[in-house]
Amino acid sequence: MTDIDAQCALAEYQSLRAEIDSRAKFQQQIIGLQLTLTSAIIAFGVSRPGFLAVLLIVPLSSYLLCGRYVGQRTAMRWTTRYIDEELAPRVPGGLGWGAWSRANRRPARLLDWFLPLLICFPGASLLTLGWTARLMVARQAWYTTAAFVIVWVVGVVATGISVYLLVDVLGRPEPVRASASPNTGPPAVPATRTAGPGAPVPPASAPPAPGQPVPPLR
Repeated sequence: MTDIDAQCALAEYQSLRAEIDSRAKFQQQIIGLQLTLTSAIIAFGVSRPGFLAVLLIVPLSSYLLCGRYVGQRTAMRWTTRYIDEELAPRVPGGLGWGAWSRANRRPARLLDWFLPLLICFPGASLLTLGWTARLMVARQAWYTTAAFVIVWVVGVVATGISVYLLVDVLGRPEPVRASASPNTGPPAVPATRTAGPGAPVPPASAPPAPGQPVPPLR
């Protein structure tokens, strides 16, 4: 390993760490945008009873922002994997941050970030879907009711996809560096088979002893 290769790996590592930091900041911006947009839409729809159907924007916008949030988190995971697998072996002493962070992971992932994300994205969508459900039985033209039902069902589907994305991120294992285990011993010899009572048959890979008839294949 040359010094030039190690310096190139360190320069690439610094660039990737800056990319991870920018993606983490973008995640916080997504959450802030979700809270601001949802609050503004709910306040507008509730303050004007005739515009209550505007609340159906929330499930669609929440799904779009949730997808962007999960995409950033996935990209950060794969960047960390590239650092561990490709860059760390090229640097003398390695880059141990990825392995150390996985070994010392916070145990309360469910309470510290997963439940808040559920409330922020699909939770807000469920709130607006329940708030607008009574419009399906309101007295209005049939085509208005049909359009409202279609948009409402699309909102339910978008909310379900948001829940799936967040659950998938929580349950997805962290990418770990694959380590190949060298084969230090000879290949295992197959166990001896028997063609009949008291008649041992050598393994298929071993030739029969001189003068011994070849046993029939079974």
